Amino acid sequence: MNDDQDMEKPDHDFEEIKISRVLDIGDSHTAWVIDNAISKEAAEFYSDTFDQLTQFRGYSYENIMKNIGTGKDEKYGNAPWTKSLDIDNFQRTFAWKNLQPHVEKLLENEVVMEYGQMELLRALDVVAPMRGRYCASNRYALTIYLTSQWNLNNYGQASFYQKVPRQNEPNLTRLEITQSVHPHAYRAILWPSCHTVLFRAPCVNYIHRLKYLNLWITTDPNNDENPPFPAPFTPQSDEEFADFHFTNFDADRKIDFHQHLVRSFNDDSEDRTLHIFDDLFTTDEVRQWKSHLLKSLPRGNPYDTDQLEDHDNVQWISAYDVESFMKTDMWPRFLALCEFVSNETEWYPYDVALNFVRSADHTRIHPDSEPHQTELTMVFYLNEGLVPSDYGETTFVVLKEADGVHEFIGQGGEVYEAIATVTPKFGRIAIFRNNIEHSAHPPSTQFTGVRFTFALKVSRTKHLSLVKRTYEMMEDLDLTHAQEQLNE
Repeated sequence: MNDDQDMEKPDHDFEEIKISRVLDIGDSHTAWVIDNAISKEAAEFYSDTFDQLTQFRGYSYENIMKNIGTGKDEKYGNAPWTKSLDIDNFQRTFAWKNLQPHVEKLLENEVVMEYGQMELLRALDVVAPMRGRYCASNRYALTIYLTSQWNLNNYGQASFYQKVPRQNEPNLTRLEITQSVHPHAYRAILWPSCHTVLFRAPCVNYIHRLKYLNLWITTDPNNDENPPFPAPFTPQSDEEFADFHFTNFDADRKIDFHQHLVRSFNDDSEDRTLHIFDDLFTTDEVRQWKSHLLKSLPRGNPYDTDQLEDHDNVQWISAYDVESFMKTDMWPRFLALCEFVSNETEWYPYDVALNFVRSADHTRIHPDSEPHQTELTMVFYLNEGLVPSDYGETTFVVLKEADGVHEFIGQGGEVYEAIATVTPKFGRIAIFRNNIEHSAHPPSTQFTGVRFTFALKVSRTKHLSLVKRTYEMMEDLDLTHAQEQLNE
């Protein structure tokens, strides 16, 4: 982020910063609620980084509920999507220069900013009361809410806790809420970093995101006992992504695709096919590939409110360079699979991605190509240990003829019939003519992790791949109507 120190300075008068509440949060700690902590322009400036396909360092956990109490639950309770903030740039902004004197007045001391990150919560995110992640004496956390409008029934409150004796068991303790704060727009909360706090996720019918900055500041920067902050995460480059090679001795083995074909489906036209293959890759090979994919960062897509069923509405995607992918050990095997199901040999990728789907997501029925196009999509399922009650299937459908009863007039009123559903078995690959409408199902609410699928889309030739990529790139631009017609 290239922050100019006056980039988000308001161009008009704005409400004065106000200390609206002083809270006794227990354990002899005080928290302060600061309203109008930043201007509308400043909040929009940072909020936009959430909405404009900005990459996040999201921790990509499996089903963490199964790990609680096992010593493997260190990620439980954290916001699942975070992005490090460039604090050197942030400290030069008008927003911080305007807020810093108020913070120092409350703490009766000068402060030094140590670390910052943007965090995001969505409905059904699994969070829990936690002691401050970077607890240290004389260290404070400053939470600044960025979401411009937040209604009472959207939830999302921050609550502070303290330990109290259990009734009839005085030697044991439980957590009790001492104070709660509503996440009003442009509000900040200043609180001791060692206190136990819960940032609640939004309610289930809130389709957008609760966005906030967390800044850690100290009044004693020379204290060597302060625990360190995480090192910046450096995603792999295209060159590093391309350098993927299997380490197992039999990686070059010849594969009999007939033996791995589990089932095939056809739609009514008998022209669009779906094939399911199991175990084309060994367990170790799948794990190697998934680990390699997760070295890149996912990007956040805003929720698509359009009723047209032509967008998958996947909220988080890691996209990869096509030519880099073709240099990996994965492409020859995928190409051989395409050749097996089609008897054609010139297939060329145009879209390479890792999809992240969670239980609160609303993925949609969509095709990957137009009816006249002949392309293939391969969906590679990467979750281990899923059970039927975790859901996460992919369903394939065909459009039914209107009968005047079940459909309704307008966008999204079409009626579909399911023709196949694919269980997300670890290592399974579904390959299909990608103008078949289909949709990923989010995992169930009992599965608190991420449904991972590697999606590979290919055109019949390199030329068609380049045409497709150019067209999709142009679609993302702000075009006039005439330009859109030209792109078509």
